[in-house]
Amino acid sequence: MHKATFYPLGNADTCLIELEKGRWFLFDYANVRDPNNESDLRIDLATELRNTLEAAGRDYIDVVAFTHGDDDHIHGAPEFFHLEHAAKYQGDGRIKIRDLWVPAAFLLEEKVEDDYKTLRAEARHRLIEGKGIRVFSRPEALAGWLKENGTSLEARRDLISDAGQLVPGFNKQTDGVEIFVHSPFAKHCDDQTIDRKHGVTRDATHLRYRDQGLDDR
Repeated sequence: MHKATFYPLGNADTCLIELEKGRWFLFDYANVRDPNNESDLRIDLATELRNTLEAAGRDYIDVVAFTHGDDDHIHGAPEFFHLEHAAKYQGDGRIKIRDLWVPAAFLLEEKVEDDYKTLRAEARHRLIEGKGIRVFSRPEALAGWLKENGTSLEARRDLISDAGQLVPGFNKQTDGVEIFVHSPFAKHCDDQTIDRKHGVTRDATHLRYRDQGLDDR
């Protein structure tokens, strides 16, 4: 039986999914609790996750997916995770990310700051290196950026999944689940329809699981 842990709403939409076959997913990470405020009902997410991982004998999460770069979905992540692009984000018991999942906007959006800027650098580093990342969006949105950074869309196409595609590497036989991208999709704004499949937005990339049972707790 798969297991899902949904953390308090104040910690964004952070949830941990433990597949029966052994792989773990974390969606978003927002450690925003104020330790000096006794009425703050949000949890210390770093401590909670670290205890869960230690109990399982893990120092890594198989997939960490950031749906978008707003602070309430990524706050504190650079202090918690081992990031490969810079030595100052390594060591000291940091949790490793085997595969980082982000929407294309996460790599392409400019004028970002703080935690978003750090995680954008990590995503860019992994895509340029060609390992440890999956990008969700229309592949053509990345073509120009990849060319500017010494690689090409053709060389990285296997790391990009568009809407409606199954995510490679997961199937019901080996993992008990298959995963596909449910969006981006069209959004009506006033009198305009923005086709998210062709554009780049900061909105979440939604994933849907077709599984053999999920135990919520």
